[in-house]
Amino acid sequence: MSEFQKIDEDDYFRLNEIFCIWLMKKQNIHFEDLSFKDAKKKFKKFCKRYNKQKLDALYYEHDKLIEKYQSDIQSKHKWNFK
Repeated sequence: MSEFQKIDEDDYFRLNEIFCIWLMKKQNIHFEDLSFKDAKKKFKKFCKRYNKQKLDALYYEHDKLIEKYQSDIQSKHKWNFK
């Protein structure tokens, strides 16, 4: 595990990909389905769990987590190009 650093609500945009993965994998929610207000509430919950180190170890290895789930964090919208 890389060196642990606590996070807070100011990290909302910086950790958006990590947060989106957590929402999908642990909460079964797509980020784009949340209002901004609801997303901020969920991110606050994510911060608490993250800071208590209650997440799977991979969540603290940001680059590895993103690499593993990169295709999952794309928009769920299916484009209909012809």
